[in-house]
Amino acid sequence: MKRVEIFLYNDKASKNPDRIDNLVPFKVNDKILFYGADQTPFRKAMRERFLTYKDDIAPEVEIYVIGVNEMPKNPVVRKFLWIGRITRFMTFEVANSLLTEPGFESLRDVRLPKTPTKNMSPLHIEPVVMLGKTIGYRRRTDFHDKVGKDKLPDWAKDVVEPRFKDEITVAGQEIYIEDASNRKNVLKRDCCFLCENIFFAEGKGMDIPEKVIGLLSEWQPGQGVDNPGIFGYSQARGGVREMNKPKGMPLHIRWQIAERIMDCILGNE
Repeated sequence: MKRVEIFLYNDKASKNPDRIDNLVPFKVNDKILFYGADQTPFRKAMRERFLTYKDDIAPEVEIYVIGVNEMPKNPVVRKFLWIGRITRFMTFEVANSLLTEPGFESLRDVRLPKTPTKNMSPLHIEPVVMLGKTIGYRRRTDFHDKVGKDKLPDWAKDVVEPRFKDEITVAGQEIYIEDASNRKNVLKRDCCFLCENIFFAEGKGMDIPEKVIGLLSEWQPGQGVDNPGIFGYSQARGGVREMNKPKGMPLHIRWQIAERIMDCILGNE
């Protein structure tokens, strides 16, 4: 039996059920999606699982990532915004090699109508190399330009956990690892991936089939799953019924239910 896993998450930046209002994932072309700096706990977990010993790997298991819209006020409905099958996990260092490959030209420079003078490519950092070894990263685009209270820029936190900030030096638009041999431990968020583009909303989201709602309910028994409450409900203070939202990691669905959900989505069932 094939191994299928699904990671289902709520795209907080996209309230429109028919359009992705986010640069992650980024549609490279009709066949390929690039997933860069978003869903930090998920990327960290995937780095630990797949990139502990390698910087570039094609998973043997079928892993699908599915994004749904944040709850809009009207209409109250959730749809699939995008569906991708992960084909390749890699560090941002490896991802930079994509910029010279045919078919990835769109990742080099991304201009948005609201910020036409800025390059907003989500492949936003490049490696700093010395004597053949990566010793840090340099910001290459304007994506993630804010600086937090911890004095670490957001683009740096896309690869470095704040608790390791004493292990790096921030110098303008660059970060350097104090001990380059400890790179794997310091850059615990250094993970991005490519997906086969199964679906990407550009004006119309995908309605969630009732059969999929039923399978999500089966995976989350007793949670009262429906649409829009695809992650179920819980009782808040005062007895108010509130929709659940995944905290940290996306909802991880495995085994036969994951396979049946994908068969339903792909029209194999």
